[in-house]
Amino acid sequence: MVKKSYSINFEYDYDFILIGICSPLKDYHMCYKINKELGTSLSRSAIDISMDFFEGIEKGQFSLYEYWDKQYENQWYLLSNKCQLICDERLQNEGTIFDGIIQNEEKTKYLVPENSIVDFYLQVHGILSENSKLKIIKKIRKLNRVVSAYEICINNIASKDNLIIK
Repeated sequence: MVKKSYSINFEYDYDFILIGICSPLKDYHMCYKINKELGTSLSRSAIDISMDFFEGIEKGQFSLYEYWDKQYENQWYLLSNKCQLICDERLQNEGTIFDGIIQNEEKTKYLVPENSIVDFYLQVHGILSENSKLKIIKKIRKLNRVVSAYEICINNIASKDNLIIK
């Protein structure tokens, strides 16, 4: 009997607007300011975005806020691009003269490493006109302590799979 094998090629449809926000604010403070300015109700998700670094030895947690816009049927997500994690004991000072000395060294890890200047990503899934998108970006730019906000072309991001929210 001849066995048949099938393969399924699945490609995620990156059909959302992605806005990069540069700001020194904490995630909850940025969420509050966006809610106040845009009239949204972003709230902390029950599950953050988790990523493994160094073959699973270090784990990073990136904060995630979400909002369902009933009127326009759009899903909004605010993602943190940075997280601080304490370096694993097995990797601290490895191969140096201080090998074996443990110091709580913090590292900054990025959800999208090639865009390390971006502090937050705002994703809007659904139908949004060009005019509405420009208004959102303009309002975010006006926020106090926001350095810049701009639309990011998803196709230009190498690690765009990290932006998929499950």
